[in-house]
Amino acid sequence: MTNFNERIIEEFNANNGRVDSAGFGTSLVLLHTIGAKTGTPRTNPAMSLRDGEDWLVVGSAMGAPHDPAWVANLRANADIEIQAVIGGSAERVPVTATELKGDARDTAFARFVERAPAFAAYQDKAPRQLPVIKLTRRAAQHSTVPPVAPDDPQRTLAVRRPETDASLPHLGVVGDNYTILLTGADTAGRYALIDMHIPPGGGPPPHRHDFEEMFHVLDGEFEMTFRGEKHTIRAGETINVPARAPHFFHNAGDAPARVLCMVTPPGLEEYFTRWGQPLPDRTSPPDQTEAETRRALDIAIELGPQYAIENLPPENETSGPDPEQKDGRDGAATADRAENKAGEEREAEPQ
Repeated sequence: MTNFNERIIEEFNANNGRVDSAGFGTSLVLLHTIGAKTGTPRTNPAMSLRDGEDWLVVGSAMGAPHDPAWVANLRANADIEIQAVIGGSAERVPVTATELKGDARDTAFARFVERAPAFAAYQDKAPRQLPVIKLTRRAAQHSTVPPVAPDDPQRTLAVRRPETDASLPHLGVVGDNYTILLTGADTAGRYALIDMHIPPGGGPPPHRHDFEEMFHVLDGEFEMTFRGEKHTIRAGETINVPARAPHFFHNAGDAPARVLCMVTPPGLEEYFTRWGQPLPDRTSPPDQTEAETRRALDIAIELGPQYAIENLPPENETSGPDPEQKDGRDGAATADRAENKAGEEREAEPQ
């Protein structure tokens, strides 16, 4: 996601769908898609033309060799929502995406060239035919409950054995050990499941994020500070942290805690795999030098805005790990801030 796209999205949301800084006016739509590979929600701006009650968009990527990722997302999941200006104000609209072919595609693309000649240059530059997508408003669902969709035989049973399955990723996240049990790809973008081994003194500093997070304690206990109030969560107990609420957790005991963490929608597991230290098994402690830990932190902070995580100032100097511990966790209270920058990954330039 580029800074340009981020600014466009911010301007769209701040001005009721109008983007004058780049000359789009009210012709932009925001595409809310689901990542074809990750199952993670994505938002992308695209120039549009109205086609009766529908919208047309072009996957130009400014003439890049490959289609923008949001086109692949639409091909995989055609039912999405868009934000578009209707009657002078921005609305969120459920639509179904259809890729135009043949004469229908050519006629629609000619309209874009007439509106903005740069599209002709993009087509000349690109070694592919630029796809044209029609976005058709879906009828609102009322009292009729749709039937359960047919079984998808391409999806298979997922079985995870974290004690013996050598294929599972075990990741050192600045002092903790997180085993990724189920990813968004495993659950068709519905949730992810992480097996957390939290040693004494472990746990991140204050943060919040734009996804639900559920914890179920299998062994031991830990403290969850939610909106400034501490709660002790023991083995057999479950809590759910609402999206966007400030919180942090901390193992204040003398024994490790084992916690199942489910996030919905997924994405946190992908974030950890991009900077966590690979470990041999579920309980091995991370073994990094101070420089390696700092480098991991830098990467995590850089990636944070892509995963809707926001770091918050610590409530006090004693809410994190014990500063007397010298097993690498004295850097963890700072380093785990890598989980916590707000934002969303985007996948394409506006058209």
